Amino acid sequence: MQTGQRQTTVTAFCEECVWARAVRTHFAELFESGATRHRLMAEIAKTFFQDLNIVLLEYVLLQQCKLTDPASSGAEKDNLTTNYILTLNWSDETKEVLVAANRELLEFRTKINDARRKLVAHADLRSRLQLIELGQFTKAEEQGFWSALQRFADTAHMEACGGPFEITATMPDGDAASLIHGLVEAADYDDLVKQDAGFLVSRVSKRRYREA
Repeated sequence: MQTGQRQTTVTAFCEECVWARAVRTHFAELFESGATRHRLMAEIAKTFFQDLNIVLLEYVLLQQCKLTDPASSGAEKDNLTTNYILTLNWSDETKEVLVAANRELLEFRTKINDARRKLVAHADLRSRLQLIELGQFTKAEEQGFWSALQRFADTAHMEACGGPFEITATMPDGDAASLIHGLVEAADYDDLVKQDAGFLVSRVSKRRYREA
């Protein structure tokens, strides 16, 4: 593989890492920020946020597995994964770091791959009917996965593109924190309406999104 092609491939892989990390950050903002936030979401739309919790959890798990899938799924079916990145041409020093980081990633994969195969990508009958628990891991083990992925991305990007690559996405507009702020404002507005019956009458014609 030529230098330019390696650079393009590594950049594309790092962008996949950013996407997976961004979705994980959304999940943390919504569902790992304490009981008060949980009560707020339950008050606004309990069923929706319960469903969203499951959707995001499954999707994060799927992305973690995709990033660590085998390098190939068959003839001319290469996968953009850590294992494929390892097949590129690297200096001995870089290859050593990549292999060590990938070893940590694959260790975490063993904890979640059955959940991906039997519950997320497929509906395994036995697992579903017997409610078999799959994909269990500790907080420290997951943190280890993201740390190893950051180290892997940094190392590959450093040699291929000339600098490190931060996979923790910066989302200044429209992120989960913005949503929570809007929900807080909505809950406060609802309290105000209930306290002053005439307030809603005075505001109804001025609502910007009344037909949304």
